[in-house]
Amino acid sequence: MSDRIRVLMVMDSLAVGGTETYVLSLVKAFPRIGVQPVYAGAGGIMYDSYARAGCPIHIVELAAGSLLAPEWQEPVERALAQIMRRRRIDVVHVHQTPSGLYAAEAAAKLGIPVVMTVHGAYYPADQLRSLADIGTAFISVSKPVEAYLARQGIDSQLIPNGVDTDDFYPDSSANARESLGIAQDAQVIVYASRLAWDKASACLMLIRAAHALRQAGRERLRVVIAGDGNQYAAVRELGEAVNAEAGEAFVQLAGNQTEMRPIYNMGDLVVGTGRVALEAMACGKPVLAVGNHGYFGLVRAENRAEAWQCYFGDHDSRERPDERRMAEELAAALDDPRGLAAIGEESRAWTQLRFDIQDKAVRLATLYRSLCRNAPKERG
Repeated sequence: MSDRIRVLMVMDSLAVGGTETYVLSLVKAFPRIGVQPVYAGAGGIMYDSYARAGCPIHIVELAAGSLLAPEWQEPVERALAQIMRRRRIDVVHVHQTPSGLYAAEAAAKLGIPVVMTVHGAYYPADQLRSLADIGTAFISVSKPVEAYLARQGIDSQLIPNGVDTDDFYPDSSANARESLGIAQDAQVIVYASRLAWDKASACLMLIRAAHALRQAGRERLRVVIAGDGNQYAAVRELGEAVNAEAGEAFVQLAGNQTEMRPIYNMGDLVVGTGRVALEAMACGKPVLAVGNHGYFGLVRAENRAEAWQCYFGDHDSRERPDERRMAEELAAALDDPRGLAAIGEESRAWTQLRFDIQDKAVRLATLYRSLCRNAPKERG
């Protein structure tokens, strides 16, 4: 093996989401440290972003629904093995199941080491153990995920998600606000997430909380929602209902966005979790954290370490989400614009110090090289 590592990143697709955005940031960081990334999986809206980053793309149908049929396993594994041979892949890095299982099986037969990053505590335990039986090395992105894997008898290395602070930084929001018809003096809450699972429920709760604040006299308040998912229609329906009652479109759905920096920067405050929280803080924005697991609240200097421990409400939380609690905390935060600005500045500095993407890329490259030194011989 040369000093340059060739890593195959395998994902279900190039849809817009936290995992796909994180892998894109690695794809951009890796070449500077001698790692050549290659992608295999289904296409999606982020295809062009990966192509512009110089990442070779191999389209393989790995959507979870189609892979559930047993007859897909052999042709999918064969297609992945061909890519691994053709690209002379040194390490296979998977992020989801069952696509990761198929890729790991193909890699194991070729004697290629496999790494899996576990992005949450929602992965089926039997699939994780199957990956462990193949000899997969595991990475956890948070303390709760590390604990979840440990309960399955699986050791993991904790490597948090990183953020490219050259891509996410404080910037003018004038153009973004103008494009959505939002006045420059409006108070804007941004929500960003896949609109599915409990994250969609949190979004619906935010709309109701913001509507209550409008009814209490906050006529300058606006809500911008970025994301898509299987509950998009429910979010749109509620948004249209409260807009009709308010007599203006104070809730706006921006849909999927591949360029999130302008969206974050138009917000006085961002509501989100996980990677969204990190990206927003890198943009110098205060974050009210609520995610799949539950509610955390406004992230401040005194609770930032605790917020990270629960991955900003995505993997653990303080309490269940509550519409009234959210409305009260939003109101208090928006009443203190100088305090919010100070929180945003502190949040960016903390993100730069703790979650720099280049640091995470170097840690991954070190792991890749360690695995390559101990890689088994091809099985056939």
